[in-house]
Amino acid sequence: MNGVIIWFRRDLRLHDNPALIWAAQQGHPIIALYIDSAEEEGEWVTGAASRWWLQQSLDTLSQQLAEEGIRLHFFQGRAADVLLQVVRETAIMNVGCTRLSEPHLQARDRKSKEQLAEAGVTLHIFDEWHLLQPDSLLNQQGKPYKVFTPFWKRLRRELTGFPVAETGSQSTPHFLKPSPRQPSGGGSLAELALCDLHPWQQKLAVHWQPGERFAWQRLELFLGGMLGDYPVSRDRPAVDGISMLSPHLHFGEITARQILRELMPLLDHSATSAAAEAWLRQLGWAEFARYVLWHFPYTTDQPMDPRFGNNFWQMDEVKFTAWKKGETGVAIIDAGMRQLWQSGWMHNRVRMLVASFLTKNLGLPWQAGASWFWETLVDADLANNSMGWQWVAGCGVDASPYFRIFNPETQAQRFDQEGAYCRHWLGDEYGQPRRQPLVDLKRSREQALERYQSRVR
Repeated sequence: MNGVIIWFRRDLRLHDNPALIWAAQQGHPIIALYIDSAEEEGEWVTGAASRWWLQQSLDTLSQQLAEEGIRLHFFQGRAADVLLQVVRETAIMNVGCTRLSEPHLQARDRKSKEQLAEAGVTLHIFDEWHLLQPDSLLNQQGKPYKVFTPFWKRLRRELTGFPVAETGSQSTPHFLKPSPRQPSGGGSLAELALCDLHPWQQKLAVHWQPGERFAWQRLELFLGGMLGDYPVSRDRPAVDGISMLSPHLHFGEITARQILRELMPLLDHSATSAAAEAWLRQLGWAEFARYVLWHFPYTTDQPMDPRFGNNFWQMDEVKFTAWKKGETGVAIIDAGMRQLWQSGWMHNRVRMLVASFLTKNLGLPWQAGASWFWETLVDADLANNSMGWQWVAGCGVDASPYFRIFNPETQAQRFDQEGAYCRHWLGDEYGQPRRQPLVDLKRSREQALERYQSRVR
């Protein structure tokens, strides 16, 4: 083997990258490339806020590779076509990458592998960064889990004895060497034009630092001081009490397995075990989302529970626009939507509230809300986004879904008692006479229950 092409996707890191480990262990010189294949992603092409993150992360990765003497090449087009173009130019017949779990990307990779094989090129796809392979856990009936708690109990047992990270294990990249045969095609990162002209994207840099190095800094900050208060602070949107690692995880700048290795000593320490378990459970929810999408791929846009199909929700553009703009007249809902627009992110507790308000109080389709989140979240993840919206809307994984209708005012009184979160994102609007709410919370809750009960009788 005269070298290997490393195809970066959502594994934008040097450390603990199985494709790079394989290349380094075999002593293969590498060609590193990234392919923007938007046409193959179809309706799930990366959203605007995530494209901003992707560009910054690729820029950081490019700099890291340059320090190793390796250039990161950027291409656009169908993946197999680009790879064959590079193969023809360099005569390197092996491509390494890490596995993606989304159904449409799995299908893309199968077709790419077949097309490459016809030309004598081998595509090596390595498993990576998650805590389990989604086809490895089934219930006692041999079927996929549909409820989180039994899934998590089973997965948690599987994680017992997971290895602890070695001291300094993340400090030095794997030894890599560039191939003397480099492609002349491709373009610059800027020429990919990942960021469109949405001016709000310019504000994201105030809130985020994408890249592997900053992911580890954030993890160290969280584990070093914030973790102890996590069981309480995680529900308080005005408090800096959560890891904020979700976009780093989505783009593979850090992985769940790396985090677990760092977390294991804290799980075994009496002073930190409860908080560490609470946080590990949240990583379990991300695993469950990926697991659900793997086994039920239609849930990206169709309800898992078929009783809630057939136009159960009705679109109203006026109400939907007010929700998007944070102009519903309900303070914590509007604060959450303003946070999303300003920062490309929203606190998880508030995500549940705005989703419940949209689907239950307003009666609007969860797909519309999921689409807006997909476009505006820097951590937009197809599995998490789809499962989260269906969970709140009451049509996805859950034991008794339709009874869960959050009262945003009660929730604000409980988790934002002093109004710090609402005041921060609403500014002078908060505390002043506000617009009339789009709907009466009590009456709209009663109407939602009537709608749901009509389908479950």
